[in-house]
Amino acid sequence: TDPSTVERSRICAKGQAGLEQVYTPLRIKHPLKRVGPRGSGQWEVISWEQAFTEIIEGGNLFGEGHVDGLRALRDLETPIDPNAPELGPKANQVVFCVGRHEHGRKEFTDPFWKYAYGTINYRHDHTSICELSHHIAHEVMFGGKHHFKPDILNCKYQIWWGTSPLEAGFPMIALSRKLMQFKRDGGKLVVVDPRFSNTAAKADVWVPIKPGTDAALALGMIRWIIDNNAYDANFLRNTTKEAANNNGETTWTNATYLVRLDDMTLLRADAAGLGGTADDFVVAINGEAAIYSAVEQGDLEADLTVNEIPCKSVFTLLRERAQERTIAEYAQICDVSADVITQLASEFSGNGKQAVSTVYRGPVQHTNGAYTAMAIMSLNLLVGNINWKGGYVVGGSHWHEDGSKSTNLYNLKKNWPPKDDARRVSPGGAIISRDSKGKIKYEDTTEFKNNGYPAKRPWFPLSWMIWQEVFAGIAEGYPYPIKALILNMGNPAYSTPAGGQIEETLKDTSKVPLYVCIDRVMSEAASVADYILPDVSFLERYETPHVAPAILTRTSGFRQPVFQEPDPNHVLPRAKPVFPDTMDAIDMIIEIGKRLNLAGIGSDAFGPGKPLNEARDWYAAMAANIAVEDDGVPGGSTEEKIAYMLARGGRFEDADGAYDGDFVKHKYTKRCDIYIEKWAKTKNVMTGEPFDGLMKYEPIMDAKGNDIEAQDAAEYPFQLITYKPAFQTQSRTAENRYLMSILPQNYVEINAADAQKLGIQTGDKVRVTSRSNTEGIVGFAKVSDGVRPSVVNIPHSYGHWQYGSKTWQVNGGELPEGEYPEGKWDNEKYGRGVLSNLVMRVDDSIGSVGLQDPIGGSASFYDTWVKVEKV
Repeated sequence: TDPSTVERSRICAKGQAGLEQVYTPLRIKHPLKRVGPRGSGQWEVISWEQAFTEIIEGGNLFGEGHVDGLRALRDLETPIDPNAPELGPKANQVVFCVGRHEHGRKEFTDPFWKYAYGTINYRHDHTSICELSHHIAHEVMFGGKHHFKPDILNCKYQIWWGTSPLEAGFPMIALSRKLMQFKRDGGKLVVVDPRFSNTAAKADVWVPIKPGTDAALALGMIRWIIDNNAYDANFLRNTTKEAANNNGETTWTNATYLVRLDDMTLLRADAAGLGGTADDFVVAINGEAAIYSAVEQGDLEADLTVNEIPCKSVFTLLRERAQERTIAEYAQICDVSADVITQLASEFSGNGKQAVSTVYRGPVQHTNGAYTAMAIMSLNLLVGNINWKGGYVVGGSHWHEDGSKSTNLYNLKKNWPPKDDARRVSPGGAIISRDSKGKIKYEDTTEFKNNGYPAKRPWFPLSWMIWQEVFAGIAEGYPYPIKALILNMGNPAYSTPAGGQIEETLKDTSKVPLYVCIDRVMSEAASVADYILPDVSFLERYETPHVAPAILTRTSGFRQPVFQEPDPNHVLPRAKPVFPDTMDAIDMIIEIGKRLNLAGIGSDAFGPGKPLNEARDWYAAMAANIAVEDDGVPGGSTEEKIAYMLARGGRFEDADGAYDGDFVKHKYTKRCDIYIEKWAKTKNVMTGEPFDGLMKYEPIMDAKGNDIEAQDAAEYPFQLITYKPAFQTQSRTAENRYLMSILPQNYVEINAADAQKLGIQTGDKVRVTSRSNTEGIVGFAKVSDGVRPSVVNIPHSYGHWQYGSKTWQVNGGELPEGEYPEGKWDNEKYGRGVLSNLVMRVDDSIGSVGLQDPIGGSASFYDTWVKVEKV
């Protein structure tokens, strides 16, 4: 590319401060082993040899009795509980958790712990803390795709629900630039958010909604659109892909499909007596039942009996659901004007296929999150904007470093460790968080056979990787106790709502007999570990980051270590960590694999003469997959292709690959579902009742269906919300001196009218309490009209009790130590501010966890009612 034709690049504050992640005085520079009780802050430096030997072989490691190591714990035969063999073998009691693994790393750790080591608990990650219900709703509505975004530059009208791309989206810079260009081009921007965010400040309309009621607003809009026939009937009536293509569309919905009212499943042709199969859906045409594939366009409205089975169409059920309340009633629930709902619905539908309704974290981190996401996204289906230029799009995606395409060289996804390696295993049993990544459901358990409903704790068959329930399961020993926890770059005690109890669980050697933390600094989680293994920073390792759907062209980044040295005997340069006794986590795990003689590790891991002895070997295989896929990048050999890609930092489709006439080039081509049969066939294990297959508004509830607002609001009148500043991450940048200098502490943000009633002014010290934490947290108030009344807003990322806010003892000396540019290390400076998670609501109907979405699995960040008092 000619540099003169490229607009000046930009980088966010976190990127500009990235070098501090390398050189921070808080770096852990050697393997550490605790001395004394967990959490005592006493450590000794040990060698890597000692660390690997003790973690693998076990022994009387701390003078507290024998602790099994990873070798003894890898028991692939003996059941955890002989009376409940469905829980799986004892190897499942080894749990691997990661806060956030970038692509490249997760593709390695998943098959290693699953197929090489053999635990069903092969990865639990942070996603339920971030936006999991968003992904779950997308997956069921859009054929397994878990993320869509607007084609921002070609939209005319956008509604952003509870998310602020100008400070927290990803990629933030690209989203921000596109959104501001959209504004310059005359587009209309609506932001629905209780907080006056950076994005709301640039919006044409800010809707300060009551937290947790977004579904009511969306259903009010849906009602108006249906009542006024403002939907795209031509799009909704299509029954198949072929029908859609014949009618100028690229996808279709199940709006015309008939739902049986006796069991709320989709009617099939065999049950309808139409001569088809159990795979054939049924629609109505002119009031008569027909096999869906025999009809190009079905009736949207249908209410009929087929073969003595009462049925209604999905669209009819949607209309009836929306009409359960008036627009005025919806407005009362979400505390906005009915005229606002009407205006939004009219303007949204009036802009047709160039209007987009988009959602991310805010509306889904509630107990009703999955239903809410469905309601918000269904607005896109009513106007039929999927794949259209200016519509709701799946993005350009990436080339496949995992080797899952036929033109890749290394099939890492399906054949690593190699299937012909007799050492490869396939784990089974229940996962500690009881979600769909496990091999069994609650109804398969001995517990269910003995007790039926309700279960002791929630199970999540419709979701995956429920972070907060990992630690609740460990605390409760449910469905079984664990023996070892390996935590990489995670900080659950800090980052999890109502997570204060997690630290006590991690300290308890009876609940976590062996606890290994792989981290870069002394986090809250690392501070209570048995061993801390020092990881490298993102600037010292390889990774293969993906991009979000806002990028319409195919893009595969290939991050390379800034600190490296050439190696003529390898296709990739050698990473050279700044602190030589630190190690890439992938290299640590490879070393564990070598010592345990596990499948997929060693000299012929990828075939004869193709080794996997270090992390660089793994990334070389991934680099080859990206470089050669399809027609590949320029180069005569694989090595030349890799070199071409490395010089560019990845592989990038040309900009003219974004569009195909009136559509985007990279299309979603499966069915879009308004009604989710899978949900309707699944029971909530805490009630024994099936979930609803259709979107709905429901109040904030605990696991047993108790209304939280009804319980708490009288004594605790404010709803607590939180957000992430643009210059911080959720929990992992608080030690960065440059970033902390931008805003050294956070505030308890309160509406001006509320503050006046309480006699509170900016700078006053205030206490925030909740039903679950009556002692509360104390911080400084900031009075603002940028937060709606009856809401308290506390930015995240502050209030640490580690991450530089406390020193620790290593070999008898204090760390961090010495003088720094700003003077002696100031513990207090790095512990400023307050952490809202500490007052968030515990679900006391089950205990050991905060509130959560029973379908999507999201941890609730916005469903706590609090009291604010001047100190």
